[in-house]
Amino acid sequence: MGDSSNIIVGVAGKAYAAEVGTTFPTGPEVTWPAGFSDMGFITPDGLEEALAEERTQLDAWGEDAPVIDLARKRTQTFKLTFRETTARILSLYYQVQMANMTSTAAAVGPPATKQFLSFGSGSTQDTVEIALGLDVIYGGKRHRIMIARCGVSDRGARAHNAENSSNFELTFTALAAPGGAQSVQHFITDVDLPEE
Repeated sequence: MGDSSNIIVGVAGKAYAAEVGTTFPTGPEVTWPAGFSDMGFITPDGLEEALAEERTQLDAWGEDAPVIDLARKRTQTFKLTFRETTARILSLYYQVQMANMTSTAAAVGPPATKQFLSFGSGSTQDTVEIALGLDVIYGGKRHRIMIARCGVSDRGARAHNAENSSNFELTFTALAAPGGAQSVQHFITDVDLPEE
């Protein structure tokens, strides 16, 4: 018999960014530690998580099915669309380090001028990597995903018009974690592990 309490509906969520190597929280209900910053509003599409594998199958003489099926590579991706324009989001979208951006302060004038951020397009050598934390919240439950090191592998086109906000669709790909740690960790509340 099924149990409807096991059905996950991601009604809300948050994304957090930090420098690679920042310590993650130790549980799904623990506050995100210093170093992690909220990445802002996300569109109602929420989070799209995908896991792809490349596999090698080995055959044997006289056998009609593979005798070994090996996973050669696993690629985990996480797609989100952000609504807010911030230095962090611009850095990830345009692939430019925040250290290579310049903020010019507002001036009272005359003439008065507004503060502005300036930067050039990032080069293919200017890789931007972050530690990414994700919370999927559904009722009183939480699915926390922690990606130790990732970069943006795909970007959606930005629309600048009066019909919608100028959103940033970013797909993050998990990369090998520093020091041989797990590249992606999950915490999911209220899921029992069956006894042996």
